Amino acid sequence: MKVHTLIIDEAHRLQTDKSRDDIAPSPLESIFETGAKRGMHLVLSDQIISRTAAGVLGNIGCRIVTQLPNPKCIWVAQQSMGLSRAQAKRITELKKREVIVAYGDCPTPFMVRVDEFSFPPKPDKMAMEKNAQDFLDEVVWSEDSGLESKPVEPGTMTGDVLKVFTRLAEKVETIEERYQSLRITRACEVRARKVLEAKGFITEEKVTAGKLKFYEISAKAKQWIEQQKQKGLHIKIRHLKSGPTHEYLLEQAEKNIGALNTQFKFQRNSEIAREHGIQPDLLLIQPLGYRTIIEIICYNIDREAKILVKEMGIAGVDMVIAIVPNQGMKKALQRAVDRCQTRESDAHLASLVILDAGECLSPKFDWVSVFERP
Repeated sequence: MKVHTLIIDEAHRLQTDKSRDDIAPSPLESIFETGAKRGMHLVLSDQIISRTAAGVLGNIGCRIVTQLPNPKCIWVAQQSMGLSRAQAKRITELKKREVIVAYGDCPTPFMVRVDEFSFPPKPDKMAMEKNAQDFLDEVVWSEDSGLESKPVEPGTMTGDVLKVFTRLAEKVETIEERYQSLRITRACEVRARKVLEAKGFITEEKVTAGKLKFYEISAKAKQWIEQQKQKGLHIKIRHLKSGPTHEYLLEQAEKNIGALNTQFKFQRNSEIAREHGIQPDLLLIQPLGYRTIIEIICYNIDREAKILVKEMGIAGVDMVIAIVPNQGMKKALQRAVDRCQTRESDAHLASLVILDAGECLSPKFDWVSVFERP
């Protein structure tokens, strides 16, 4: 299998000027996503890293920084690489061929002095690999620099790796929510997560909500947790009825809708559709008895469409809201519902609203308009 490497200079030129609330990926983010699926290697070069999207910086496996005079770029490098203020200040003092390095399996950034490479006309693969290893091994930070002289052994279940793993096992949340709650940098969270993926302790769920990614604890990790109990380390595992994407969307829907009115009441185990053999994800009871069924749909579009139509025909149900992870599933679900409705003869059909996670998770989304009476 051929390995392709794409090198992009002035990478910020592929960024679009957009607000943080816009979920549409930039060209550079699209290259990241599609390139990774096809095994493409990507090298970015830029003198203005402050213009590079956080989503791109957070997914880079290895970062190499030379001298930077711009304070804003230095701040971005500091946040991305997990540097302290004193360490970030050293960026302005780097000399020729001196760089700061941070890469996935090493939670500690370090500085190296690079010799001038000279390769023969036909490069020797072994020589290239040796030079690359020498590049990583030649750590020249002094003892008073504030950075450790040697990287931590990859795969160690300590420090940030253990913190991130414990959080993943106990709570469903976004990457941003996780590193903020742990009070670590995004770069540290990404490096810890890569170690966990390499160990086979976590797997990324196939369904994503907009740009949000969620991870599941593997059977191997659960076995490891059981073994650690004998050593006094107790990690709780949150057992999910469905996958993490489903659970997160359900929690956010309940939270955002509940913020509209303190008199709204929610039921997770409602019996309103028991006669039909259906257990809705959530039942919202508004003042005056107005009832809304809320469903999170991540898989089995055709089967879920039939359930939605049945719920629309239940007496006492005024509205059904279906939330799906993305625009593509929204369109597919609408088509499936249309096919089912043509075969239904029920006189009563509640209104149906289909939303994708990208729009309804946005802080600017108007939930009030969803519940306005026709």
